[in-house]
Amino acid sequence: MTTNPYRHGIPQEILALSHERDLLRRRGHYERADLLKQQIEDAGYVIKDNPHGAHLVTLPSIDIDGQVYRTVRQVPSLLDTHDGCTFSVNILARNNFAAVRRCIESVLHFCAHHDIEIVLVDNASRDGIDVWAESLHYQEPRLHLLQASRIVGEAEARNIGLKRSTGCYILILDASVELTGDLFTPLAKTLANTQIGITGLRGLRTDDLRHFEESQEVEVEVIESTCMAFRRGLLKQVGLFDERYRYSHYMDIDFSFAVRDTGVQTAVTPHLPLICHPQSHDSAISDAERARLTKRNFYRFLEKWGDRDDLLLEN
Repeated sequence: MTTNPYRHGIPQEILALSHERDLLRRRGHYERADLLKQQIEDAGYVIKDNPHGAHLVTLPSIDIDGQVYRTVRQVPSLLDTHDGCTFSVNILARNNFAAVRRCIESVLHFCAHHDIEIVLVDNASRDGIDVWAESLHYQEPRLHLLQASRIVGEAEARNIGLKRSTGCYILILDASVELTGDLFTPLAKTLANTQIGITGLRGLRTDDLRHFEESQEVEVEVIESTCMAFRRGLLKQVGLFDERYRYSHYMDIDFSFAVRDTGVQTAVTPHLPLICHPQSHDSAISDAERARLTKRNFYRFLEKWGDRDDLLLEN
């Protein structure tokens, strides 16, 4: 079986290890082959086996404030550490420089006396956001820049930021959000109620786990990820976002149901001081592809939660 690199520039020693693994698999030495597979993955590559030959794919590296980790799995998690601040504000950048800048500047303007950090995950943008963020970091050490060398899925990108968050509370903001006042005090007040696991700006309700509509009620089944806040310790019970959601639709719905499954409530914090500008869409994804990815995520959600009527609110 021939081993072909999916991308150019893979070192010869890695190709040789992959070829040796192929030979071992053909001879039935699967345990030794698996050890080589682990060695290849630790070096920053993943093997995709198929009938025509194994392909090597270079995994994205992650640069965190100048410290480079060869793969995402090598990034140390801070979730078990003591709280380092009150709020970790998580923002995701993907070729949306103007929106990210507006969002971050509004957070810094209205954070006032609150002890915060900003965790900016740059998902391989090509619009200069890294240069601006690195410059700001020197003036504002509360900003942390996490850069992926290649595009990763939405949930995986969010999880990189979550793992590096040290706040008592984590606040996920879409880059389209602009603060117009103190957002942190009302969110902290809501989350002071330990019966509430997750809160935010907008909530959704459903009667059948298939159709979701925005609700004006305080208690809801879903908090949208446009503005979503929860205690960092909740992640030890719920886990991170499901990384099979490479596209954002239903990712927040899935996470909200995972939170509800622990027995706590999901509730809106009303009258939050912010503006939601129109969200930018990746121009590389066509409308047809966006619809396909949304449908796939919907079926993924149904597979996990489609029979959990016990998690629905009473009408």
